[in-house]
Amino acid sequence: MTRESRSSLAIGVAVFIAGGVLLGLEIASSRVLAPFFGNSLYVWGSLIGIVLAGLSLGYWLGGIVADRYPTPRLLVGLLGTAALLVLAIPFVDGWTLDRVVAWDPGPRLNPVIATILLFGLPSLVLGSVSPVAVRLKARSIEELGRTAGRLFAISTAGSIAGTFLTSFWLIPELGTDQVLASAAIALVLAAAAVALVERLAIAFALALILAGASVGAVVSLAPDKGGTVAASQLRNWSPVYRQRSLEDRGGGIAESQTGYKIVATKDSQYHRIAVVDDDSSRYLRFDSSFQSGMFLNDPYRTRFIYSDYLQLPFAYRAQTRRILYIGLGGGSAPKRTWRDFPGVRIDIVELDPEVVDMAYKYFELPRDPRLAVEVEDGRRYVSGHDGPWDVIVIDAFYSDAIPFHLATQEFLELARSRLTTGGLVVTNIIGAVKGPDSRLFRSMLRTYRTVFPTVAIHPVVESGGNDLESVRNIILVAGEGAAPSKQFLLDRWREVRRRSPGAPDLVTAIKGRVDAPVPTQDVPVLTDDYAPTDALLLLFD
Repeated sequence: MTRESRSSLAIGVAVFIAGGVLLGLEIASSRVLAPFFGNSLYVWGSLIGIVLAGLSLGYWLGGIVADRYPTPRLLVGLLGTAALLVLAIPFVDGWTLDRVVAWDPGPRLNPVIATILLFGLPSLVLGSVSPVAVRLKARSIEELGRTAGRLFAISTAGSIAGTFLTSFWLIPELGTDQVLASAAIALVLAAAAVALVERLAIAFALALILAGASVGAVVSLAPDKGGTVAASQLRNWSPVYRQRSLEDRGGGIAESQTGYKIVATKDSQYHRIAVVDDDSSRYLRFDSSFQSGMFLNDPYRTRFIYSDYLQLPFAYRAQTRRILYIGLGGGSAPKRTWRDFPGVRIDIVELDPEVVDMAYKYFELPRDPRLAVEVEDGRRYVSGHDGPWDVIVIDAFYSDAIPFHLATQEFLELARSRLTTGGLVVTNIIGAVKGPDSRLFRSMLRTYRTVFPTVAIHPVVESGGNDLESVRNIILVAGEGAAPSKQFLLDRWREVRRRSPGAPDLVTAIKGRVDAPVPTQDVPVLTDDYAPTDALLLLFD
């Protein structure tokens, strides 16, 4: 192979890697921003817009610089600079995002400014690689179009590969910080290859030093996976669980297909929302799954059994006076608490303003000073409010999607800091306690156990029985004190119902508590850096 061929190959590989890193960076960046700003359209719009702006500006500036300094050293320098900028993100993101949150210029500007600060400059530098490569390889004006087309096609192919590799394998298998550090290694190795072929000894040596530093960063940033499942083990699984009491299994909502009457539909920032009725009930649907239900002739009567289980904190902590619900849906549990426990102050935080409107308009959520609803990301709300609450109820997880930033160790530590002494965090999770479909639940259980000394497990018992290997709603009750005995809880609940006759019957819920050990050593602790919830969801058969 001639030196010219080796040069063309090295530069082509470098362009491919730069394109892959750019799109991989865009996807990984969503995991960086989510703990602070959620996963709204504003966040994704900011990421896509700023990365494209950086790419456009990089094309322009790269072309200008390439005409002035058409040397391989420029390409090597750009690749090395991009590697340093990407490698720096895991070390400065927390500090940067904390200050954007403290400034709080608004729900639209927050993710825009954060994206510019963290990912704007890396996107610009990566965007400049392709025009520099074109300038280096275009030997004549007759070949310019062919050379530019070939290298930009290679860059786009790299972007496609980076998109699938990052979303399908790297993020599920590695922590976000490790993904970024690994991207830096790829860029440095590309720079080293170009330097070697072009006989740039000093640049080659510097690239190897930077590669060593990047490898050290990858090792130091490695998360505790707890025996996580490899991506190859996730094939042929799909999240198909839906509420058992509904015949529909997630298809379209057309009346002719399901037998439901469509009452209202709305496209929000987050969901395709539908309100549908059958002969006896009304349901709130997000995209392809049902979220809430209400009997038309009795809006407070339990439609889905799991919502009764969300009253368990009153058995564990009878003196509860203030409670926070993260996630509203149709408001089944909060409005039942409002009716049955008139001495309790209720706060609700819901991400989607359209859901709040639907709950008031179609699900008879009461408008009352004792029941306050705020529109905000749940984690941001908890971070910005001191509380304290006696109970925090997390009911924001879907059967086919989990806002991972509400499931991590860091969020639970934040929630615990907002509790009164002896306070509880109660969470509705969809999963299995045992068996092949249990990894998501057991991973969340392990995470909760790192923050709370006691975590009680209450699988929701429906008409189908209590097979702990079947996928179902599972309620976790996490707190500081030792869990009371079942008999103590039953006695207390009888007293609670004597004072509040409308409270639901929780005998089955209490008796069904799982006190046997549930092993968790083979599943990961979920953290802001490493939370493979999407991969774990794929294990639902």
